[in-house]
Amino acid sequence: MLTRRKILSVCGAVLAVPAALAGFASGIPAPVARLTWYGQSCFLLESAAGTRIVMDPIPAALGYTLPQGLTADAMTISHEHGDHNNVALVTNKPRILRGLTADKKGWMRVNEKVKDVTVRSVGVYHDDAKGAQRGLNTVFVFEVGGVRIAHLGDLGHLLTDQQLSDIGSVDVVMVPVGGFFTVDAREATRVVDQLRPRLIVIPMHYKTDVSTVKELATAEAFLAGRPNVRRETGNTIALTALKTRPSAEVVVLNYKGQ
Repeated sequence: MLTRRKILSVCGAVLAVPAALAGFASGIPAPVARLTWYGQSCFLLESAAGTRIVMDPIPAALGYTLPQGLTADAMTISHEHGDHNNVALVTNKPRILRGLTADKKGWMRVNEKVKDVTVRSVGVYHDDAKGAQRGLNTVFVFEVGGVRIAHLGDLGHLLTDQQLSDIGSVDVVMVPVGGFFTVDAREATRVVDQLRPRLIVIPMHYKTDVSTVKELATAEAFLAGRPNVRRETGNTIALTALKTRPSAEVVVLNYKGQ
């Protein structure tokens, strides 16, 4: 027989369940991470556990307003050009994971764990002449909470079968689309078709209203004709493993923030 105390105890436990399982009740899983875009190819990845990784930090000369007091656990540098390697942007002393060797003639092999985030590198090129024009570049692949995120750096060519195999299946891709220094809109589309990301495509490294790099094209040619484009008013997007659309959604972030 249940006493009044036992009944109240059971009821209290039942009432506590919805609060603890709110994500399951709503059908929307909690984000495993979020990405913030600061302009050009610079992003901050923040895991749900609080791990912070800055990708390709930018200098002030590009025209974007730099974040103040930015801290991180680690920083990835896809290649050693000045618009991608401003390590002074981060004010503490993070681990710096460089994609290239000190002489810039080879690739570093990165396969590390930064708290709850796995980081690994894949060597590619900055041009379609195997680096003869602009040197080497690195794709960094991050995995957190079952979501795989690829930052393509200044990719300058279509990917080979071996590179595709090394990168593996991905959910989120940040792809340069501005051309001249990297793949252009047409080539970026082909690269995305090669990678077939499951969830999200984020264009980067293109001309904006503040960009000082005159050679870059805007993102519009890459976006033209796409039915699944979402333009955010802010510069941050939450990432979950939940697939909500039949094909990957193209998300255009606003470097100006909220």
